[in-house]
Amino acid sequence: MTFLLDFLFPRTCLGCGKTGQYFCSSCIRKIRVIESQICPVCEKPSPFGQTHSACQTRNSLDGLVSFFIYEGIIKKAIHQLKFKYVTDLADELFSLLKEIWMMEKADRFSQMKCFIETKKPVIVSVPLYWYKENLRGFNQTEIFGKKFAQLWNLQFRKDILIRSKSTQSQVGLTEEERQKNIANAFSISPSILISQYPDILLIDDIWTTGATLKTCGALLKKTGAKEVWGLTIAR
Repeated sequence: MTFLLDFLFPRTCLGCGKTGQYFCSSCIRKIRVIESQICPVCEKPSPFGQTHSACQTRNSLDGLVSFFIYEGIIKKAIHQLKFKYVTDLADELFSLLKEIWMMEKADRFSQMKCFIETKKPVIVSVPLYWYKENLRGFNQTEIFGKKFAQLWNLQFRKDILIRSKSTQSQVGLTEEERQKNIANAFSISPSILISQYPDILLIDDIWTTGATLKTCGALLKKTGAKEVWGLTIAR
């Protein structure tokens, strides 16, 4: 089936249009990897993405790690996943993420690696509203959440965080508009006791203003989580 789909709908590089892969070897070299992580509260540099002690509050994220700068071929890839529903693209994109994570010199991930290895957090992806997910057929952040869970031998839970109302796309909205747009958009499943999952790794595709991850992180903290880190493909 995969061979047939590749024959009927050949993969073409999102950068140059070359047939064969979504990321050709030439265009991969143009992708910019984030070298300096930021504090998710003040968004100023933080060596390992850990929230500054002066910024930390009871309900804030404890850290944030992102892989790529949101531009060029990475921007196109995330857009394709969100709006064109090209699910096989996720495999190639995850291979890039995995390669960066496994690099010995990638010490910018050391704090999150410590969190993963010592706390064994449960992985939770930012959910879509049920109608949108049914229409699309998948949730791109869930796809990556499951892949990361497999890579790190962690538990993935889809049933913890619920998108309880539909919201408009965050694209083009100001930070204030984004906050209003997702106000009360998320809830915790009534069958879940968050205190049973004290450590959580929250995954989303993009960090722009951080409104979505901050909102979800605060909700998880308010309902019993002790430590919550954010992870995004791009920023």
